[in-house]
Amino acid sequence: MAPLSATHSLLRVVGGRGVSTLQGPCRRCPLAVLIVRGTILRGTAVTAGSILIFVITGCTGHSSGTSAPPSLSAPSLSGRALAEQRALDAYRGMWTAYAKAGLTANPDEPDLARYATGDALNTLVKGLTNYRKAGQILKGDVVNSPSAANSAVSVDPSRVDVVDCIDDTRFLVYVAATGALVDDVPGGRRSTTAVVADTGGGTWKVSSFAVKAVGTC
Repeated sequence: MAPLSATHSLLRVVGGRGVSTLQGPCRRCPLAVLIVRGTILRGTAVTAGSILIFVITGCTGHSSGTSAPPSLSAPSLSGRALAEQRALDAYRGMWTAYAKAGLTANPDEPDLARYATGDALNTLVKGLTNYRKAGQILKGDVVNSPSAANSAVSVDPSRVDVVDCIDDTRFLVYVAATGALVDDVPGGRRSTTAVVADTGGGTWKVSSFAVKAVGTC
């Protein structure tokens, strides 16, 4: 049988709704492509090891006969800057949670709902469910560098639009029983967008995301 083209789609019904699953030659790339209401949604992941959090702490020294220098503290963030920081934290957290769940293709990983909601959460859960049914798992990491493209903090709920260029070259799909790669086609750099919203009480979650084809960034 000839390999499926990148535009070949297979219609499946999930939960009573028609969902097109776009299948391409890169079967081992763990971007589960779901076309929902005409929007391409792909689940990706980032391993915990690929997220680096830098914490700067003040250091106060004392010497005999001299007064201690005044302590330096970071300026307080504006409402917009704080919203963007929380949104980016939620975005990164979602991929970390997805990578953790992917190691066993576990759609019930609690951290998924901690960082994602709505369409975003449904996309991740469906992707993991499909991998588990197929006897596949996800391993590796995704390199990303998200930034806030637009912020709307004066509306309810507040939201931040995030843009990214995900590189999933090293994030691949494996056969759970044997540890073998599903195929030999690597991933690549993909233009990614996401909407992150304040769900109440200062808690931010990704509500939707879209990942484009390899070579779009």
